[in-house]
Amino acid sequence: MGSARRVGRVGPVLRTGLVLFTGVVLVGSLLGYAARSGSPASRRAPTVVALSDEARTGADGIGWAVRYGGLGHDRRQRTYRLVISADPASLDTVLAGGVDPDVWDSGVVYSAQRVGVRPSGFRYESGTTYYWSVRIRDDRGRDSDWSARERWTAPRP
Repeated sequence: MGSARRVGRVGPVLRTGLVLFTGVVLVGSLLGYAARSGSPASRRAPTVVALSDEARTGADGIGWAVRYGGLGHDRRQRTYRLVISADPASLDTVLAGGVDPDVWDSGVVYSAQRVGVRPSGFRYESGTTYYWSVRIRDDRGRDSDWSARERWTAPRP
C-alpha cells in the first residue's frame, strides 16, 4: 500500500512536468515557424556598405550597396539620407545623433539610386576630399544604421 501512495503523489508531479514540457515544445515550434515564415520577428535590418572605386567605374559620384544578414543579396531601396562634411569629426558628431552646422544633410531622398550619386544642392570644391555616410529605408520599411564613414574626392571639372 505504501508504494501505491507514492505513485499517487508522483502522478500529479509528472503530469505538471509533462504539461510544462509540452508547452515549451509548442511555443518553441511556433517561434521557429514564425522565424521561417518571414514574420516581423525574423526581419533583418539592411546594412549599407560603400562601393569601392572599382565598382563605381564610370561614375563620379558616391555609391553604396544594401546587404541583408551578410548574405550579399540586394533589396530594393526606397529612400536614402546622405550626410557629407570636409571634417570627419563633424560627421561623426552627426552619426552619433548630434547636430553640427558643418555637415551637409540631404534629408530624406526618395530614390533607388545607389551608384554615381551626385549630392544635389551640395556645394563642393573640385579635388577636395569629403567624408560621407548614408542610411536607407528598404521596400519593407526597414531602416539601416548609418554606413561606416567613407571618403569621396569631388571631381575636377
